[in-house]
Order: sequence, then structure tokens, then C-alpha cells
Amino acid sequence: MKHILYLASTILLISCSNTNSQIIENINASQFETLIKTQDGIILDVRTSEEFYSGHISEATNLDYYKDDFEEKLNIMRKDIPIYVYCRSGGRSKKAAGYMKNLGFSKVYNLIGGIGAWDAEGHQSVSSNRAEKQIHPTYTVSEINALVKTHEFALINFSTDWCVPCKKMKQIIKAVQKIKPDLKIILVDADVNKELAKNYNINGVPVLIILKNNEELFRHTGIISKEELLNKLD
Repeated sequence: MKHILYLASTILLISCSNTNSQIIENINASQFETLIKTQDGIILDVRTSEEFYSGHISEATNLDYYKDDFEEKLNIMRKDIPIYVYCRSGGRSKKAAGYMKNLGFSKVYNLIGGIGAWDAEGHQSVSSNRAEKQIHPTYTVSEINALVKTHEFALINFSTDWCVPCKKMKQIIKAVQKIKPDLKIILVDADVNKELAKNYNINGVPVLIILKNNEELFRHTGIISKEELLNKLD
């Protein structure tokens, strides 16, 4: 009986150990490229914005590992899809992967050697000018009220530049705007408008708020389909 219990305990420990180790997978540049081309997920660059603009992997989202709110922003991201993380040489991304494991992310792929190894193997990177970064307006509650008071329906969308679902939500909003050109739409960057986000009780992004006659009619956190959004505006 003791042998059976020992064997069962051993199997359980091995099983748990394997499950934990599979959350983070360290892969080389070729494997990294194959996965981001063939599987859905979020490509996460954890370098500074200066490093990011000097050259990054296409479609990557920049989230600076050194920023005080790094873990807070990580915790807002979707945890049920793969994350492909990299930095300059692999140090910061390895630590970031550890954070993500502790936060409950289901799968994290860490690029061994970072973008240095990526470039050395001849994989394509893109660069962008810091001036190309969109400048977001700031709002007060009174300014928002003034913008929406002359419209029957208004839509306020809270998002951030680093939030991947936010980018998808903006595309849906653009599609809705073509169908309802009279709809007043206000795009608010939650990072730039922290006080406004606090006033509207925004705890994550994207958040979409529909107002009717300046009163909140509907609120949704995450992505909502174009069809469902149009239905709420009828």
C-alpha cells in the first residue's frame, strides 16, 4: 500500500512539475518567427520606447519592463492566448515571462537572445520614428459632457496604445461610424487621461461606454462585435 501511495505521489509531482514548466517556453528566433506567423497571440516587446522605435518585430506591442506600472499593465492583458515576449538580449523578457507565469498567463514564449539574435539570423524588423506616435488629447469630465450633450447617442472608448484588444476595438468602432455617421465618438487614452479614467471607474481596457441623452446606457469591458454594438445603438 505504501508503495502504491508513493508511486501515486511521484506521478502527481511529476505531472505538476511538467505543467508548470510548460507555461514558459524558451525558443530560438526561427521558432519564434514560425509561431508568430502561424498562431494567434500577442507579440510583446518589453524594452524601453527608445529601443522599440529604433527597431522592433512587426505587430509588436511595447510595454517597458522598467516602468513602475509594468506588472499592472500585464495583469490587464488577456491571459488565455499565447504571449510572444522579447527584449534586447533575453534578460528582461525572461523576467517578464516569470511575472506572467505568476499572473496566470496560459502560455508564454520567450525569445532566446532577444532581438539581437533575431536580427543576427536575418529575420525582418521594422523601425518607426518617435514623431509618428499618436498624440492623444486630454479631457476633463466637463469637456466630455460638453461634447456629448448635443447628441442623442455618444460613444466613449477608453483604450491604450499598448493594449492589443484596444486596437481591434477601434477597428470595430470605425466600421460602426461608417454606418452611423451622426454618432458622437470620443476616443480616450486611459494612460494620458488617468484622472478621467478614475472618474469613470475604468479598471481595465478597452472599455466602451454608450451614452443616451448624456446618461450612461451601456458599458462593456473587452471586445464587443460590430453587430452587438449596433444593436445597442438602435
